[in-house]
Amino acid sequence: MPIYEYLCPSCNGRFQKLVQGFSDPPGLACPRCGAIEVKRAISRVAVLKSEEARAESLADPGMFAGLDETDPRSIARWAKKLGKELGEDAGEDWNQMVDEMLEEEMNSDGLDEELGEEPGNDGAGKPARKKRANPDDLGWA
Repeated sequence: MPIYEYLCPSCNGRFQKLVQGFSDPPGLACPRCGAIEVKRAISRVAVLKSEEARAESLADPGMFAGLDETDPRSIARWAKKLGKELGEDAGEDWNQMVDEMLEEEMNSDGLDEELGEEPGNDGAGKPARKKRANPDDLGWA
């Protein structure tokens, strides 16, 4: 017995229904607003890859297409793409970590001025991080 997803054009609701057979059940209505003009939606599917298939996709030269190793934004896009390929192995906070690294890299390389932002302001009203005088100085005392 398949589970179908339905969309309600009246209230923009989305709901699921366990159905016997392949046709819509009689009396199908939106549980939110009661409208009977609902449409079957196409559900998302997940495709599991074997370890070998994941390794092959990571080794694909296309994985590096458009990568500019001198541009932090380009590296961040590539890292997010890598995180998608790694799936659960990358961890739930992978994209957040990439965004934080990009922000730190942009602030430490003086890209704020390049973007037209004032020094000492991150563009959102918060003070920007100070540039390190020595790139090897990690700020640890």
